[in-house]
Amino acid sequence: MKHSSIDFHKISQALNGTLEAIHGDGDPSAEALESLKNAQDELQQALSFSMSRFN
Repeated sequence: MKHSSIDFHKISQALNGTLEAIHGDGDPSAEALESLKNAQDELQQALSFSMSRFN
């Protein structure tokens, strides 16, 4: 079986950096924050799924 080479840590850092940048711009839009929250949730689900496949 081929293992995934997805770097979840880098993706997480990118999402967090984007979130900080949006907050740093002043008044973040609710739509942008919602999209980032959804992306963080999907990242967590993907990480959990990936870890469950190794067990």
